[in-house]
Amino acid sequence: MGGVETFIYNTTKFSNQNKYEYDFLVHGTDHTVFQNEITEFYNGKNHFYFIPSFKKSPIQAIKALFSFYKKNGNKYDFVHLETGAASEVVYVFPFCLFNRFKLISHSHNGGGYSPVINSLFRPIINLSSSIRLACSAEASNWLFGSNNIDKVKIINNGIDTNRFKFNAVARKRIRDQYHINENTFVIGHIGRFSEQKNHKFIIEIFSEIKKVRPNSKLMLIGVGELQPSIKKLVKSLKLNTDVIFCNLKSNTQDYYSTFDVFLMPSLYEGLPVVGIEAQSEGLPCFFSSKISNLIKITDNANILLLTDSAEKWASEIVLSSASIENRKDYAGIVKEKGFSIESTVRELEKTYEA
Repeated sequence: MGGVETFIYNTTKFSNQNKYEYDFLVHGTDHTVFQNEITEFYNGKNHFYFIPSFKKSPIQAIKALFSFYKKNGNKYDFVHLETGAASEVVYVFPFCLFNRFKLISHSHNGGGYSPVINSLFRPIINLSSSIRLACSAEASNWLFGSNNIDKVKIINNGIDTNRFKFNAVARKRIRDQYHINENTFVIGHIGRFSEQKNHKFIIEIFSEIKKVRPNSKLMLIGVGELQPSIKKLVKSLKLNTDVIFCNLKSNTQDYYSTFDVFLMPSLYEGLPVVGIEAQSEGLPCFFSSKISNLIKITDNANILLLTDSAEKWASEIVLSSASIENRKDYAGIVKEKGFSIESTVRELEKTYEA
């Protein structure tokens, strides 16, 4: 489950069931990872609607959207567009002009899609949106433009801090599962294998770490189009036995407990949920400066430049340490700083009611 999907899942799950009803319009697939959980949680009161992707089937997508809004458009108070690109307004515009609902556009990314295409659609999303939300100033500027920052409300990407709390039992279980002893230094990363997540640089950093700290492992959780090429890179560097490809996991909280360090040298981000989860688990975290400064929630968050060498990143990482005894305390710190899902849901509900 990606960061946006996690945010949607968490906010709908923790919302007041007696006050709010959610339906989901999903493009490009006929199933979504949290569908079964949400349907069960809401006792089947919610609906999922699936339409083709504009990128792959534009004609079919347009037909499906006209059909959906003709049938359902006037039964909603709000359509909450969770997105990282202004071009995705095509799933709502121009239907928002002819139906009773108000459009809430919510930016979750700080770049990545074609800047030219994004700038072309930016006036449309600004014109269409009754309410503008973003997870950070960077995400706001990307979707709505820097001249609209005063019209945008920043909503923290809250997490379930009770779930993402260090667990020594889970740490031992996962390490035993992968035959990793307690003295092994484990670097972890959770993210889709895409250009954005910068896996090539992660491997380069880990290669440097191995030179200084041979008893180290790298665990990569996620799938994606670049996974095969990263596996080839790992093989070429003879790191096969030290880099563990874990694919997707539903129990990511247990893997954070397994890690000793969390690494995220992304090329761009809004405010990554995984970075907040990692800090809630008490992990020393190393982020690129392309990530919003809002990610510095605890004293464990470290920011490095992408122009710094892999060797520089590695030297900073091997010097990091976190007491196992103190790691449980960080979930409370993250909650106090306003990054709990309960706090986020309260802010969203204020927005709906306003």
